[in-house]
Amino acid sequence: MNNYLNAEITQFQQKMNGYLMLFNYRMMNLCVKAEPAALMPATIVLEDGSYNIEDVATVEKPDDYTFKVTPKNQNNMQAVVEGILDIHPEFKMEEQHEKNEFNEEVYSVMYTMPEVDKNRRDLLNETTKTFHKECIARLDAEYAAQTASFVNLLASAPDKEADEAKDAVKDIYDEAKDQADDLLKAKMTEIEDAYQRYVEEEAQRKQKDNSGVYSMSMKWNQEE
Repeated sequence: MNNYLNAEITQFQQKMNGYLMLFNYRMMNLCVKAEPAALMPATIVLEDGSYNIEDVATVEKPDDYTFKVTPKNQNNMQAVVEGILDIHPEFKMEEQHEKNEFNEEVYSVMYTMPEVDKNRRDLLNETTKTFHKECIARLDAEYAAQTASFVNLLASAPDKEADEAKDAVKDIYDEAKDQADDLLKAKMTEIEDAYQRYVEEEAQRKQKDNSGVYSMSMKWNQEE
């Protein structure tokens, strides 16, 4: 296959990868689990300029649903909190402090992802499907544009090269659509798992509450 065709196919692959990266990024920012990439858009404004979160704080994941954010300079705590609040006001926040190896107080902020109740599950599912449709529409449009641009170019190419070029573009397109579908399925599963987690925790809370009410009732009956 000639160099020009190879360059066209490579460029097409890069465009398709770009659409998939955007879709994946949007999925990660629908925060069901604690995804560090969800903090990337945060802008931390300090006196000497604006910074990305990784420049001014360390980010840890104690579990799948929690971030621990520790400012590298403790004086920047408020700026870090405000930067994250701007992009994810839905995160539940709790300040914590502990002693470091020098017996100094170190303050951190624990961010917990919001619970996925039925309403949030429905909203997340709808948004995820919308993002998927938009991604597929972009892939379809790019494939159609590439196929159209190949018409004149392939007309003068040997039959073997023309067939190889068409097959390569089709394979890239099909693989990109499969990856988009896989991302959709993975996100829908993540949402459903989080919803089931919420249902189980709610059942446990109700059981605990009912147990407390029953204990109080027994106490009152005994006093009577």
